[in-house]
Amino acid sequence: MKKHVQLFCLIPMAALVLSGCASTALKEENASLKQTVAQDQQALRDYADKLQAASEMSAQDKAQAEAQMDALRSELNKALQEKQVLVKRLEDLTIIEMQYDVLFESGKVDLNRSGRDIVGQIAEAFKKYPDYHMRVEGHSDNMPIGEPLKQTYYSNWELSAARAATVVRYMIYGLNVPGENLSIAGYADFRPVADNTSKDGRAQNRRIRAVIFKQ
Repeated sequence: MKKHVQLFCLIPMAALVLSGCASTALKEENASLKQTVAQDQQALRDYADKLQAASEMSAQDKAQAEAQMDALRSELNKALQEKQVLVKRLEDLTIIEMQYDVLFESGKVDLNRSGRDIVGQIAEAFKKYPDYHMRVEGHSDNMPIGEPLKQTYYSNWELSAARAATVVRYMIYGLNVPGENLSIAGYADFRPVADNTSKDGRAQNRRIRAVIFKQ
């Protein structure tokens, strides 16, 4: 009888543990969702003028632009599906997210082999759509710059802009993408996608984001 009592006591304890795990997972999922929504809202504010211009196109032009963007995203997803790169649509924008570690070696601003391959795939697809513009953004975590980068870059502002410029420079001078279709921005640590208090969060914040929109 005693054994049965112990067994019955274990069952609700196990259920409680499982419930706690599920609750933690749900909280993490909700936090991630809220973060994604916040990121998208920030992007919509950053590119409000581009979205407004797109909304003022004729129905025919808008339908053509949407078809072109769908084709571009499809090509990018196919080319980059194994490259740890995220391609998504946000209203009339195409957004490409790339972590620093797939583009640059630690403490470097020059593209590594993987970075040149990824940027090459993006450029190959983008060049087919001369009526579109790509803004390449550099983002960082909030940690102070270490040696030897701080010998050249005073803060994360300069570093984030320099890495974005590296991508654009390679597109223009290495891959013959028209310079008038490209621009850069450096946001330092002021557009985080994760919590900077954790190592994983800081890694997620160190990224290049490319935003494509109709000129």
